[in-house]
Amino acid sequence: MQRNLERELAFHVTERADELRERGMSEADALRAARLQFGNFTTQVERTRDMDIHDWLESSVRNVRYALRGLAKTPAFTVTVVLTLALAIGANSAVFSAIYAVLLRPLPFPNGDQLVKLAQSHPKIPQPQVAPVRLEEWNRLNDTLQAITGYYEEDVSELSGELPEKLRRVFVAPRFLQVMGVVPSLGRDFSPQEERFGGPNTVFISDRLWRRRFDGNPNAIGKSLRIGTTAWTIVGIMPAGFRYPNRDADLWSPSPMDAPFAQSRELTWFTAIGRLKPGVTLARARANLTNVQANLARQYAKTDAEIRPLIDPLKEATVGGTKKSLWILFGSVSLLLLIACTNIAALLLSRATGRRHEISVRFSLGASRAAVAAQLLTEVLILALAGAALGLLLATSARRECFVPLPRTCRASTRSG
Repeated sequence: MQRNLERELAFHVTERADELRERGMSEADALRAARLQFGNFTTQVERTRDMDIHDWLESSVRNVRYALRGLAKTPAFTVTVVLTLALAIGANSAVFSAIYAVLLRPLPFPNGDQLVKLAQSHPKIPQPQVAPVRLEEWNRLNDTLQAITGYYEEDVSELSGELPEKLRRVFVAPRFLQVMGVVPSLGRDFSPQEERFGGPNTVFISDRLWRRRFDGNPNAIGKSLRIGTTAWTIVGIMPAGFRYPNRDADLWSPSPMDAPFAQSRELTWFTAIGRLKPGVTLARARANLTNVQANLARQYAKTDAEIRPLIDPLKEATVGGTKKSLWILFGSVSLLLLIACTNIAALLLSRATGRRHEISVRFSLGASRAAVAAQLLTEVLILALAGAALGLLLATSARRECFVPLPRTCRASTRSG
């Protein structure tokens, strides 16, 4: 706009100077006289620009006002278009929110792409869980993972409150916090003595349980919970968003790897997870762990000869079979949005056909094609904004009711396992 205005006003000055030269003035005098008659060039440019902007704003406000009056006179049409858009956009946005949370967003842990799930494959044993001794051997002998840990879960009754309470407890192998990349928000990690058979009974509790049972009091560290006939001392409070391995987990206790019952190579119960070293690819980690297990198979032929290690990204293992279903659902709601837009386009075309007389009258009164098009587009814009706003409200409500948000990113651990 600035360049166009300067070019237009410079043309007027030059044209006036040419007229003065034709009357006998010299070129320099003619140009000077033309500039004096024109006035301050910069001021004229700014004044003209302000007038153009004012006219544009005034025209826009007039179009919005007229569009609102026109839509108010046809409430059935307006409500139909807005609700159609709202339902289509709301469904599409809600499903995409679920896809983003489940499929597209990285795991809520530091360097979550390094986390992998490990399992063992055996032709005669369908369970993918790993035996404690084998988990420790994989952790000690591999060269591609920073650490390997594992867990298993159980429901317990906590008896220290006024009434018994059912809680979900997770037994974790050593290096659990190191692999997950978190530290307790209060307290400390398990000590080596607490991770041994017969050691002190200690437990982490969730932030949710801490706030509900202890009102968020930091003095909860050192207090005890009674599970069955045993007292467990609280040594750490997990970060507020930490819910691994599932959203019901409230307690984490160490599982002693040196316990007599954990020395069998045939008893498997750990779901194993590990963290890749920086720069290590998944293929390299698989090859390395395969070599480790091949050496164990030669050493323990009776129990390990047919075992094959499996490594998959934890993200893929967590998503599981829901990936395909979610994309199919997203394709369905996208088709729904396309159908809704097609129907709305047909309604708008029908409305425009019924307004041919009005548009003809506006043309006859001097309205330009651009002015008429701007008026019609303003109505469409208002309908689109209203439908989108209502659709996003519906999507927000649906997401809150139907989809569980993933936990917030936990703080990176600076300690070793």
